[in-house]
Amino acid sequence: MIKNLTLPASLVSEIEQNSTTIEVPKNIKIVSKGDLMDYVPFIKNGSVRVFIEDQDSNKEQLLYYVGGGETCLMSMIASFGDKISMVSAVAESNSEIIKVSNERVRIWQKEHKEWNDLILDLFLKRYWDLMDTINALSFQKVDERLYSYLKKEASDSGELKALKTHKQMAKDLGTSREVISRTLKKLQQDKKINLSNSLIQILK
Repeated sequence: MIKNLTLPASLVSEIEQNSTTIEVPKNIKIVSKGDLMDYVPFIKNGSVRVFIEDQDSNKEQLLYYVGGGETCLMSMIASFGDKISMVSAVAESNSEIIKVSNERVRIWQKEHKEWNDLILDLFLKRYWDLMDTINALSFQKVDERLYSYLKKEASDSGELKALKTHKQMAKDLGTSREVISRTLKKLQQDKKINLSNSLIQILK
């Protein structure tokens, strides 16, 4: 089961007996917009990128990342109502996903207070992540959004290994590769970051 969740042993045993664990390699799509959500996904290990996409324009917008011990707000909402997913999700790294059926989730909601507390905590965490995204899209300029994005991705030392291409950053922020390249140069000119071939350093 998920190591960093504190749940009664009896409930952990029920989860292990009534769930399916799948391994998802990096960059493999887990959920696509329009998929029927007949389960709630929990990330056991790894990281998952959750985003909205428009197939007509071939554009994407990052909503949030989901890590170990967490689940996706939008998937939960769709699952609870046996509805289709309005978002897509891709494994950001090699990941293990625990799939719990909607029927079993409803049973545990009635029988286990600890389960309800867990779902509420995870729901609120994803809700605030989503509000941060909406706020950034509504009120921040591209350079502010990119700088905030880089700070979130950076380590505690303020360094960010340039593992993502400008195209990948553009997908996360719903813009173009050219805009990302231009904005990175502007942030460097403003002395907010320092760029090298394989490293981005946050300066302030």
